[in-house]
Amino acid sequence: MDRLKKIYYNFAEQMVLIVIIILFAVVMSIASPYFLKISNLINIVQYVSVYGIAAIGMTMIILTGGINLSVGGTLALSAWVTAYAMLNGVPWQVAIIISLCIGIVVGLINGLAVSVIGIPPLIATLALEQMSRGLQLVFSKGKPLYGFPDGFLNVGAGKISGIPMSVIWTIILFVSFGFFLSKTRLGRNIYAVGGNPIATRIAGINNRKVICFVYIITGVLASFAGLILIARMDSAPTAIASGLEMQAITACVIGGTSVTFGGKGKMFGTFLGIIIMGLIQNSLDLLNVSAYYQQFVQGVVIFAAVSLDAIRNNRATSGRR
Repeated sequence: MDRLKKIYYNFAEQMVLIVIIILFAVVMSIASPYFLKISNLINIVQYVSVYGIAAIGMTMIILTGGINLSVGGTLALSAWVTAYAMLNGVPWQVAIIISLCIGIVVGLINGLAVSVIGIPPLIATLALEQMSRGLQLVFSKGKPLYGFPDGFLNVGAGKISGIPMSVIWTIILFVSFGFFLSKTRLGRNIYAVGGNPIATRIAGINNRKVICFVYIITGVLASFAGLILIARMDSAPTAIASGLEMQAITACVIGGTSVTFGGKGKMFGTFLGIIIMGLIQNSLDLLNVSAYYQQFVQGVVIFAAVSLDAIRNNRATSGRR
């Protein structure tokens, strides 16, 4: 009975998000004749692709009861090293491998700090964020890099049948990790570790390995998002991916992943969350809203998302009592 009730509530939450997206589309189609154009709809998904990919890893970390504030720094450091390597004669395929390895290293350090040393995830990942950003600034000396090989640019800026590669990668990754979480033993263990770590330990699940795994995967995804970003821009600026972690967390919370209680959330919900965020940003652009007001609106969305999560969890706690 409890399982059926949980399925019902998850379905209801996702249906609410779908209704919000539909209503948003109806209103904006009236407000702007450009909104429903195929090119604009593709632009929305392309815009959210970078923090959407980061949000995939963030979803898994939040499911384990953790948080990761280092995804922006991981992206910045790995992207700049990749750019530097390519501009200094390293084949772009090898540079991509180097980038992903940086994501693995940062993720492993995060995972060990949280699961072995016992540092709270907020503190451990915040420290790694500062370290990653600091290293990127030391290496770059504040200078952007640009002019990458065509083969590399196709990874993020290429198109297949008119659909940008960034959109294709985003959809592939969401589908793959959605399947992974729901259909594999390790995916179910991620939910279990976040829902009741004591019970999983008694059941013989190695919580430390699970936590390390999700932090490593998140590091890899952040690095991959960085590759997509600099390939799209053909540039690696110094102030890259600023605020990425908050955008990823907001998308997760809007999608129903609880930052208060682990083990609650769906990858499809996170996908709907990034679409809603993309709709908001795109609508503000089409309506010519000032960039200053846009930042305020983004803050309101983050506050509303966290407040909604708190309200949901307060109700859940009251129901348990």
